Amino acid sequence: QQMQQMQQMQQMQQAPAQQPRRLGADDGPLPPDAAELQFEAPRVGLRNTNNTCYMNTFIQSLYMTNHFVYRIMDFKLHLKKNASKIDKEDHEFGIKVVDLFKRHMTRMRVTKYNNTDITEILNAFPPDYRSGVQQDVTETIRFVFDKLGSFEQPLIREVFAGELKEQLQCQVCGTVKSRPETFSDLVLSVPKEKEVRKQGTIPTTQALLDQRLMFELMDADEPVFCDTCQAKQRFGKWCEIVSPPAHLCVCLNRFSFDIQAMDMVKEKTPVKVDGTVQIGPFTYDLYFVIVHTGKDATSGHYYAIGHRAEQGSSQGEWVTMDDSQLKPPDMSILHGQAGEKMKDDNPYVLFYRCQQAPTTPAARVKKNMLEEITREQDARVES
Repeated sequence: QQMQQMQQMQQMQQAPAQQPRRLGADDGPLPPDAAELQFEAPRVGLRNTNNTCYMNTFIQSLYMTNHFVYRIMDFKLHLKKNASKIDKEDHEFGIKVVDLFKRHMTRMRVTKYNNTDITEILNAFPPDYRSGVQQDVTETIRFVFDKLGSFEQPLIREVFAGELKEQLQCQVCGTVKSRPETFSDLVLSVPKEKEVRKQGTIPTTQALLDQRLMFELMDADEPVFCDTCQAKQRFGKWCEIVSPPAHLCVCLNRFSFDIQAMDMVKEKTPVKVDGTVQIGPFTYDLYFVIVHTGKDATSGHYYAIGHRAEQGSSQGEWVTMDDSQLKPPDMSILHGQAGEKMKDDNPYVLFYRCQQAPTTPAARVKKNMLEEITREQDARVES
């Protein structure tokens, strides 16, 4: 009976109930105050201004996501109903972030130079982002997504948000408890390096994703109260993605707190980053990877390997984006086969795009902003 239940759970989690979220509305005619900008292959780096590699890689990931660029250009952040003082402060900051991202995405598209910087963005962010102290890129991603309205507003909801259900089932009566959750990134646990070396099999992102969703029998000494049985019983748990996102942001959880060392430690476990992953009937293509290089959790550097999210001439070849430098990539890092010199270079954040999502139109930029940014870049003097 238990085997039959496990098979049923695995079948359920492999079958999302909905299509990926629809990307935007029909374009209609081009407004007279707007101009279209076609997407292009990566060609612009971002200068490192006082340990800002974490922010540089994140902004590159957004710029490589066609639909994020397209959607932010006409996005307006709305204030919550019955907003508190904190809500109003967040809203004011979010409006600044939206405007700054519009300007910077336009700047990266029109500049004739091979790099630019994010000083304008950093000056609007909290002091920690200008302190010179390395920040964790996953925390930065969640902070920015939250200030852009998270899944409660159209930008992040349409581009990165999906829905899942955490399921709990009583192993005595079969009653299922469901807890729905909207996510904009999916955290996958990375096994310890010693365990992987011992087993001799390098984990793949598909395997880690499947493990995140699969049925697991909870420990007998952790009973859960069952409303049907009116008693604490042993439960099983699993997860279902019921509405897959258009773009899947995956965070490989490499950092954890070591009680013995009383410090954060980094798992350098090699992981084979699959070029495609499957969620039920939906296929996702890899287009961007943020890599952390460093011996431990409190030091190191971020760079990225990627290209444009969508197929076509503008997608370009895979490129390493290391702050201001763009150069050919070492793809062995993504295959879990990096040599001894690169053992500290570990894939950390992965971006996939759903093949079934519709193609993104050209970005529509306000002419006045486009002209302003173009004049700024034409007047730029390189030191």
